Amino acid sequence: MFLNTFIKKYPKVNLIIKEQSTDSVIRNILDGHLDAGIAATPLEIEFIKERPLYYEPFVGYVPKNHRLSKKEILSTEDLDVNDILLLQDGHCFREGVIYLCKAPKNLQEERFKIESGSFDTLVSLAEEGMGMTLLPYLNTLELDSGKKEKLKQFNQPSPAREISLIYHKSELKIQITEALREVISGIVRGAIRFQDVKIISPLAYN
Repeated sequence: MFLNTFIKKYPKVNLIIKEQSTDSVIRNILDGHLDAGIAATPLEIEFIKERPLYYEPFVGYVPKNHRLSKKEILSTEDLDVNDILLLQDGHCFREGVIYLCKAPKNLQEERFKIESGSFDTLVSLAEEGMGMTLLPYLNTLELDSGKKEKLKQFNQPSPAREISLIYHKSELKIQITEALREVISGIVRGAIRFQDVKIISPLAYN
């Protein structure tokens, strides 16, 4: 959503985008291999600076014939982690979903039916009757109309995650990093018009 705007505004910046797990992003920032990252926060990692960009609500994807398919609005009490398709370990969104479901910390991994590294795969598996899933709001914008009909919002305040630009506290390219934060924040906040949200923190489950 922000790349075209950023490239046009700062044509001399050589921007390289990498998709990595949160742990890898943090490690590469601390090792000097990345200038900045985008991650769910708070992380509270020493030497890492966090600058919030936006707050992204959770949205339910509930296929036909699921026990929640008749509900207009979801509540967190409706959720059962055992029938929710999850991202694989290392994704911060996964931890937020587990916390949202109020699952016990000692929940055994074998109780999860399927884990994937892709939201698209989770939606496809839900379509096959393997369960429901939760998606970040921005991921729902590109779904086709048929799939959007299966999206369900949560009652207010909607559970949401804080997304921040993170970088080393001694970051030397602070002007470029700040420019990136300004562009992302300005564009994405315009796409997310939720006024009443409740932030689900990755730290809450740790």
